[in-house]
Amino acid sequence: MKNMPSIQEVRAGKAISTLNGLIIFGFATTLVLIPQAHWWFGVAALIASFLASSVVLAYRKNPLELTRDDFKLAGVLVLFGGVWSWSVFVDGRVPLISAAGFRHLYLWPFIAALFLLVLRIFTPSPNWIWLGVCCGALGAGLIAIYEKVIIGAARADNGINAIPFGNLSLLMGVISLVAGIYYIQQRRPTYYCLALLAFSAALIGFLASLFSGTRGGWVAIPFLAALLLLATKNLITPKARNIIIFILTLFVIALIVYPPSGVWVRLVAIFDDIYLYFVNDEPNTSLGTRFELWRAGWIMFIENPIMGIGEGAVQERLPSLVAREIAYEGKDVFPQLHSDIIDTLARRGLLGVISLLLLYGVFASVFAKKGLQASDNIRIRLLAISGMMVIIAFFNFGLSQAMFRDLRAFSGFLGFSIAIWGCLGHKAQAQPSSQPI
Repeated sequence: MKNMPSIQEVRAGKAISTLNGLIIFGFATTLVLIPQAHWWFGVAALIASFLASSVVLAYRKNPLELTRDDFKLAGVLVLFGGVWSWSVFVDGRVPLISAAGFRHLYLWPFIAALFLLVLRIFTPSPNWIWLGVCCGALGAGLIAIYEKVIIGAARADNGINAIPFGNLSLLMGVISLVAGIYYIQQRRPTYYCLALLAFSAALIGFLASLFSGTRGGWVAIPFLAALLLLATKNLITPKARNIIIFILTLFVIALIVYPPSGVWVRLVAIFDDIYLYFVNDEPNTSLGTRFELWRAGWIMFIENPIMGIGEGAVQERLPSLVAREIAYEGKDVFPQLHSDIIDTLARRGLLGVISLLLLYGVFASVFAKKGLQASDNIRIRLLAISGMMVIIAFFNFGLSQAMFRDLRAFSGFLGFSIAIWGCLGHKAQAQPSSQPI
């Protein structure tokens, strides 16, 4: 009797795997280019999950290749979403997003958990995520060049908040570098062209980050660079590595000292802001405002350390704290406290922060474990490093900006992390042995 084909090998399974790949590619490509793209592909992921569930039910006798790590990741997503949903239910107010009104962000982790399991059953090729990230970085860079050089904008942002625009551009640029390393290791003409695309995307994505003037995101660069060095271990010779580091260093220095880029001005302003805040007691600066919002968040956290004071209470209390205790004369009501940890402490207390840290920690641990277990498999090792980059980058970004309260940033964290994890399950042809270049 012939063996029953696996669920991934049947026609419906292959079709869903391809659909998943198209969703990942489209999401990564358009995340910072089209304002509503994150919503389109979120709906597409939900539809794909329902279709996949139908196929799984039709082939229910076929065992599913899901691991404990898959359920751990789905579990921390559900936990994070559950704590947030409980806070919203008790408080009766949904999250307020800057320039977007009220949004149901607390439901997104549940969709992400479902799609993660679907991706692990119907696994797409890693090329979908890597090419999508490369196209996204290229698009962001071209927009940044147009806005900064041609229009003369103070900060490139593509009409969205400059901070998530710059942070996501930086992350996609660094992941593009990892993709380039993978492609060049394949040692085939087609892949050399893809490597050129990836390396170009890396440079121009980094350029978009610099032109956005997003200083908080630059804090992540040393950590991402360390992961990049780990990714290239035994893949490039010390000489080639030194040449690449030298070229990148010259590129960064040239952009910093080039006056129209505005990078030097943004860097110097850090010290000015700190001096004005701590010496002149002047909070009306970028950093000063953050310091005051963090202080306000801590005050609100102390009121209810376990569960936080809730979504609506933060939205109501912050203006009064600004008026009574914080010397900041702002016209806008801040919908976030410029730090994921402090914002979560104020709204959902220690319970919320524990769920947030578990989300970071469990994703980081499974990616690290995958990378260590597959040190001889180039594809898996570089995918795992890419996943680590997503987690480390968002943790650093979240120190000075509440990334999980931005539509594109939060969807970027969920989308990139689960897409990379899903692609790690892809059964590829035997990998070529790695040789230094």
